[in-house]
Amino acid sequence: MKIRVVCLVLLAANLIFPFSPSSSAQDQQSMFDEIKQDREWIKKNLHKRTAANQLFSANEVAAAAASQSVDVKHYRLQVRLDLEAATIAGTVTIEGETVAPTSSINIDADDNLKIDAVRFDGAALGFRRPNDRISLDFAQPLAAGEKFAIAVDYHRAPFPRNSSGTGMLVDRHGDDDVRVMATLSEPFGAPLWWPCIDDASDKATAEVEVTVPSGFQAASNGSLVKTESNADQTTTFFWREDFPLSTYLVSISATNYAKFEDTYTALDGTRMPLTYYVYPEHLERAQQKFAVTRRAMEIFAPLFGEYPFLTEKYGMVEFPWGGGMEHQTLTSIGENATGSISGNESLIAHELAHQWWGDLVTLKTWNDIWLNEGFASYGEVLFFERFSNVKPGDLMKSSYDDGKMFGSLGGTVTAENLNNPFDDNGAVYDKGAWVLHMLRHLLGDQAFFDALKDYRQRFAYGNASTSDFQQVCEDHYGAKLDWFFTQWVYATGRPSYKVSTDTDASDTGTGFTLKVTIKQKQTQDIPGRSQSVYIMPLDITIRYGSGQKEKRVVMNDARKQTFTFNLESRPVSVSVDEDNWVLKKLK
Repeated sequence: MKIRVVCLVLLAANLIFPFSPSSSAQDQQSMFDEIKQDREWIKKNLHKRTAANQLFSANEVAAAAASQSVDVKHYRLQVRLDLEAATIAGTVTIEGETVAPTSSINIDADDNLKIDAVRFDGAALGFRRPNDRISLDFAQPLAAGEKFAIAVDYHRAPFPRNSSGTGMLVDRHGDDDVRVMATLSEPFGAPLWWPCIDDASDKATAEVEVTVPSGFQAASNGSLVKTESNADQTTTFFWREDFPLSTYLVSISATNYAKFEDTYTALDGTRMPLTYYVYPEHLERAQQKFAVTRRAMEIFAPLFGEYPFLTEKYGMVEFPWGGGMEHQTLTSIGENATGSISGNESLIAHELAHQWWGDLVTLKTWNDIWLNEGFASYGEVLFFERFSNVKPGDLMKSSYDDGKMFGSLGGTVTAENLNNPFDDNGAVYDKGAWVLHMLRHLLGDQAFFDALKDYRQRFAYGNASTSDFQQVCEDHYGAKLDWFFTQWVYATGRPSYKVSTDTDASDTGTGFTLKVTIKQKQTQDIPGRSQSVYIMPLDITIRYGSGQKEKRVVMNDARKQTFTFNLESRPVSVSVDEDNWVLKKLK
């Protein structure tokens, strides 16, 4: 019976998914247009930080960038949600170890969190509350290598409804106006709803115990260990995440969810649950559109290496937001997406790719947010390339580029405004995807995907920076890649090429001489490079009247450069980068 239900779901899914292999150029362009619209919607909603109540304080930003002489090993969150009152209360226990002698430990906690008590290794301890923090001072400094456990009892006044700048989304759904509460912490919002040491590079395992009114479900990271019914008409859900994660990836979502499952079969035959929590009114539609998740995982596993949390789960949970958020093992996906008629494959593929790029391998600092978002965006392309049998360059040009020299992709890929790492989404997401696309062409498919798996292996369950990723790529390229990363990650804009050709009969009396002249017309600076020249291999495609074609690859590294080819037949057309491997303006 279970198998029969899954088959019906998959058949129904085909009714709403428009991205099966295209039968015509018109169908393909329609698909590209829909993907582009879907992606613009993703970028608009995924990390909006525009309204005043969505901005994080300078203290929260500074706290996220600060490092301490401690290494957090494990968090235990024991919290109670009063959904009608929109409040949270409970205890967070932080287990860790000092990495150097220290006379103080700072715990990040927004001023709206009221701290009831603090205990250090079981004994009550006084504390200070400066600048959205809990400061613990020790008369006798802690020695390096000293283990500790800090318990913080806290509560918070009601969270406002429909506000994303509080760490907790609060809303109602359905005909019965049922309350929903769900967390959204990226980038600096974790201390808005639970006390923690909010350093993305300090990953720890976690237990999340959530008590909610009976009839409600609470979903979180990792595996559901057990549930307990309590005498006060509440239920406690005990979740455990045994793989280390950053604080912004810890999540809680609670409402009267409907739950359904699918199964993913891993490369080695291991079976893992795909677990979904959605509003009851969206159950049928979610069963249809979420079915593609299993196929996306089957596509990503051979490319990136096996799903990294195979002993736990992958799931999605609906929450009152417009886009999605890659909480470890449990993506939060917006109610607008779950309830829409669109298949939302871009969003589903994007968030799933984050389980490798963002969760397994997490950014070291927020400058490196493109290592999360650019990678997940290119994950979408890799998915559609295989799911819909499209050329990646055609998809990149049609759906991941506005074609403008300084349009939405005009900025630097590395984040420059650390107060808001998402302020330049076009560069972080789309241009970041182009960086990977161009690296793929430069290295070749074998070396590129080997590099991705190596990058995964070196930094699994840890953190990486752009320079770390560059080093991996250099190891597989066999040479330095400073020239590539300087112009594409740290510089603005793109190259502008003007191409002209000239064909003459060969001086030898047989064959023809083709001259291809490429001029670079861009005016922006490239750091540390004279004349701001882009250095890139370019494919030149030569076509003949017989219908045959050949491809020559040239290394373009000058403002004006002429390449000469001796040909047996007169060409009927010559094109540069017709497969769209380079982000460019072509005249």
